[in-house]
Amino acid sequence: MIYKLNGYGYSSNTYLILDKKNILIDPGAEETFKVLLNEIECITNNIDFIINTHCHYDHSSANYLVEEVFNSPTVIHDYEVEHLKRGDEVTVSWLFNSNLTPPKEIIPLSEVKLDFLNFIHTPGHTYGSISIVYKDNLITGDTLFSNSVGRWDLPTGDFESLKRSIIKLEEIAKLYNINKILPGHGDVGGKESFEYAKMYLGL
Repeated sequence: MIYKLNGYGYSSNTYLILDKKNILIDPGAEETFKVLLNEIECITNNIDFIINTHCHYDHSSANYLVEEVFNSPTVIHDYEVEHLKRGDEVTVSWLFNSNLTPPKEIIPLSEVKLDFLNFIHTPGHTYGSISIVYKDNLITGDTLFSNSVGRWDLPTGDFESLKRSIIKLEEIAKLYNINKILPGHGDVGGKESFEYAKMYLGL
Protein backbone atom coordinates (compact mmCIF):
# COMPACT_ATOMS: atom_id res chain seq x y z
CA MET A 1 0.00 0.00 0.00
CA ILE A 2 1.26 3.46 -0.86
CA TYR A 3 -0.08 6.86 0.23
CA LYS A 4 0.66 10.33 -1.17
CA LEU A 5 0.99 12.88 1.65
CA ASN A 6 2.22 16.42 2.29
CA GLY A 7 3.15 18.59 -0.69
CA TYR A 8 2.01 21.84 0.96
CA GLY A 9 3.60 25.15 -0.02
CA TYR A 10 7.14 24.52 -1.22
CA SER A 11 7.42 21.23 0.70
CA SER A 12 7.85 18.11 -1.38
CA ASN A 13 5.32 15.37 -1.80
CA THR A 14 5.80 12.60 0.75
CA TYR A 15 5.09 8.94 0.05
CA LEU A 16 4.30 6.42 2.76
CA ILE A 17 4.74 2.75 1.87
CA LEU A 18 3.31 0.06 4.15
CA ASP A 19 4.82 -3.31 3.28
CA LYS A 20 7.32 -5.64 4.96
CA LYS A 21 8.71 -2.41 6.40
CA ASN A 22 7.06 0.99 6.71
CA ILE A 23 8.93 3.47 4.54
CA LEU A 24 8.55 7.26 4.51
CA ILE A 25 9.97 8.82 1.36
CA ASP A 26 10.89 12.52 1.45
CA PRO A 27 9.31 13.90 4.66
CA GLY A 28 9.60 17.36 3.13
CA ALA A 29 10.27 20.69 4.80
CA GLU A 30 10.28 21.01 8.56
CA GLU A 31 7.74 23.84 8.30
CA THR A 32 4.99 21.37 7.29
CA PHE A 33 5.96 18.61 9.71
CA LYS A 34 2.98 18.98 12.07
CA VAL A 35 0.55 18.53 9.21
CA LEU A 36 2.56 15.57 7.88
CA LEU A 37 2.68 13.94 11.31
CA ASN A 38 -1.08 14.16 11.62
CA GLU A 39 -1.44 12.51 8.21
CA ILE A 40 0.98 9.72 9.15
CA GLU A 41 -0.68 9.03 12.50
CA CYS A 42 -4.02 8.55 10.78
CA ILE A 43 -2.42 5.62 8.93
CA THR A 44 0.33 4.11 11.12
CA ASN A 45 2.28 4.59 14.34
CA ASN A 46 5.52 3.13 13.00
CA ILE A 47 8.12 4.25 10.46
CA ASP A 48 11.05 1.88 9.94
CA PHE A 49 13.07 3.96 7.47
CA ILE A 50 13.08 7.45 6.03
CA ILE A 51 14.37 7.52 2.45
CA ASN A 52 15.38 10.73 0.69
CA THR A 53 15.33 10.86 -3.11
CA HIS A 54 17.96 13.60 -2.74
CA CYS A 55 19.24 15.96 -0.06
CA HIS A 56 17.44 19.21 -0.91
CA TYR A 57 15.92 21.10 2.02
CA ASP A 58 12.35 20.90 0.75
CA HIS A 59 12.60 17.09 0.75
CA SER A 60 14.80 16.39 3.76
CA SER A 61 14.67 19.07 6.45
CA ALA A 62 11.88 17.26 8.34
CA ASN A 63 14.01 14.09 8.60
CA TYR A 64 15.21 14.88 12.10
CA LEU A 65 11.66 15.55 13.33
CA VAL A 66 10.41 12.23 11.98
CA GLU A 67 13.41 10.57 13.61
CA GLU A 68 12.53 12.14 16.97
CA VAL A 69 8.98 10.76 16.87
CA PHE A 70 9.53 7.34 15.29
CA ASN A 71 13.24 6.65 15.99
CA SER A 72 13.71 5.93 12.29
CA PRO A 73 17.05 6.34 10.47
CA THR A 74 17.43 8.22 7.20
CA VAL A 75 18.67 6.50 4.04
CA ILE A 76 20.17 8.52 1.18
CA HIS A 77 22.45 7.81 -1.78
CA ASP A 78 26.08 7.44 -0.75
CA TYR A 79 27.08 10.55 -2.74
CA GLU A 80 24.87 12.76 -0.57
CA VAL A 81 25.44 11.36 2.93
CA GLU A 82 28.03 13.99 3.84
CA HIS A 83 26.02 16.84 2.36
CA LEU A 84 23.03 15.86 4.49
CA LYS A 85 25.20 15.46 7.60
CA ARG A 86 26.67 18.94 7.14
CA GLY A 87 23.53 20.62 5.85
CA ASP A 88 25.81 22.31 3.36
CA GLU A 89 25.17 24.30 0.18
CA VAL A 90 24.19 21.19 -1.81
CA THR A 91 21.04 20.93 0.35
CA VAL A 92 20.09 24.40 -1.01
CA SER A 93 18.73 25.45 2.40
CA TRP A 94 19.86 28.95 1.41
CA LEU A 95 17.10 29.02 -1.22
CA PHE A 96 14.61 28.83 1.64
CA ASN A 97 16.42 31.31 3.91
CA SER A 98 16.94 28.58 6.46
CA ASN A 99 19.41 26.07 7.87
CA LEU A 100 19.03 22.31 7.64
CA THR A 101 19.20 20.33 10.88
CA PRO A 102 20.47 16.85 9.96
CA PRO A 103 19.06 13.68 11.49
CA LYS A 104 21.30 11.80 13.90
CA GLU A 105 21.38 8.50 12.02
CA ILE A 106 22.10 8.54 8.27
CA ILE A 107 22.66 5.28 6.38
CA PRO A 108 24.19 5.12 2.88
CA LEU A 109 21.82 3.55 0.38
CA SER A 110 24.41 0.89 -0.53
CA GLU A 111 24.08 -0.58 2.97
CA VAL A 112 20.30 -1.05 2.83
CA LYS A 113 18.48 -4.03 1.30
CA LEU A 114 14.70 -3.85 0.92
CA ASP A 115 13.54 -6.56 -1.46
CA PHE A 116 10.16 -4.95 -2.17
CA LEU A 117 11.79 -1.77 -3.53
CA ASN A 118 14.08 -1.21 -6.49
CA PHE A 119 16.42 1.78 -6.27
CA ILE A 120 17.65 3.49 -9.43
CA HIS A 121 20.43 6.07 -9.48
CA THR A 122 19.07 8.97 -11.56
CA PRO A 123 21.56 11.87 -11.42
CA GLY A 124 20.86 15.19 -13.07
CA HIS A 125 18.84 17.20 -10.57
CA THR A 126 21.58 16.31 -8.08
CA TYR A 127 24.36 13.78 -8.51
CA GLY A 128 22.92 11.48 -5.85
CA SER A 129 19.29 11.63 -6.92
CA ILE A 130 17.44 8.32 -6.88
CA SER A 131 14.12 7.00 -8.13
CA ILE A 132 12.28 4.10 -6.54
CA VAL A 133 10.13 1.36 -8.07
CA TYR A 134 7.34 0.02 -5.86
CA LYS A 135 4.98 -2.39 -7.65
CA ASP A 136 3.56 -0.39 -10.59
CA ASN A 137 4.62 2.96 -9.10
CA LEU A 138 7.75 4.95 -9.94
CA ILE A 139 8.74 7.53 -7.32
CA THR A 140 10.93 10.04 -9.12
CA GLY A 141 11.81 12.83 -6.68
CA ASP A 142 12.70 15.94 -8.68
CA THR A 143 14.09 14.04 -11.66
CA LEU A 144 10.73 13.68 -13.43
CA PHE A 145 7.44 15.52 -12.82
CA SER A 146 4.06 14.70 -14.30
CA ASN A 147 4.59 17.18 -17.16
CA SER A 148 8.21 18.38 -16.93
CA VAL A 149 11.58 17.70 -15.29
CA GLY A 150 13.51 19.05 -12.34
CA ARG A 151 16.13 21.79 -12.41
CA TRP A 152 19.73 20.99 -13.28
CA ASP A 153 21.30 24.37 -12.45
CA LEU A 154 21.71 23.82 -8.69
CA PRO A 155 24.86 22.38 -7.01
CA THR A 156 25.83 18.97 -8.51
CA GLY A 157 23.06 19.21 -11.13
CA ASP A 158 23.90 18.32 -14.72
CA PHE A 159 21.82 18.60 -17.90
CA GLU A 160 23.37 15.68 -19.79
CA SER A 161 23.03 13.40 -16.77
CA LEU A 162 19.37 14.37 -16.43
CA LYS A 163 18.71 13.45 -20.06
CA ARG A 164 20.33 10.05 -19.58
CA SER A 165 18.29 9.51 -16.39
CA ILE A 166 15.01 10.24 -18.18
CA ILE A 167 15.88 7.72 -20.89
CA LYS A 168 16.83 5.17 -18.22
CA LEU A 169 13.57 5.74 -16.33
CA GLU A 170 11.49 5.30 -19.46
CA GLU A 171 13.16 1.93 -20.04
CA ILE A 172 12.58 0.97 -16.41
CA ALA A 173 8.92 1.98 -16.68
CA LYS A 174 8.47 -0.33 -19.68
CA LEU A 175 10.32 -3.17 -17.96
CA TYR A 176 8.22 -3.00 -14.78
CA ASN A 177 4.98 -1.98 -16.52
CA ILE A 178 4.82 1.24 -14.51
CA ASN A 179 1.44 2.97 -14.56
CA LYS A 180 1.99 5.81 -12.09
CA ILE A 181 4.71 8.44 -11.88
CA LEU A 182 4.88 9.76 -8.31
CA PRO A 183 6.95 12.97 -8.47
CA GLY A 184 8.54 15.11 -5.79
CA HIS A 185 6.12 17.96 -6.43
CA GLY A 186 2.74 18.33 -8.07
CA ASP A 187 0.28 15.80 -9.40
CA VAL A 188 0.71 12.11 -10.08
CA GLY A 189 1.54 11.36 -13.72
CA GLY A 190 1.41 8.43 -16.09
CA LYS A 191 3.38 7.10 -19.03
CA GLU A 192 2.74 10.36 -20.89
CA SER A 193 5.11 12.06 -18.43
CA PHE A 194 8.04 10.73 -20.42
CA GLU A 195 6.80 12.41 -23.60
CA TYR A 196 6.54 15.75 -21.82
CA ALA A 197 10.02 15.28 -20.35
CA LYS A 198 11.60 14.40 -23.70
CA MET A 199 9.98 17.40 -25.38
CA TYR A 200 11.25 19.64 -22.59
CA LEU A 201 14.79 18.27 -22.88
CA GLY A 202 14.86 18.11 -26.68
CA LEU A 203 15.19 14.33 -26.78
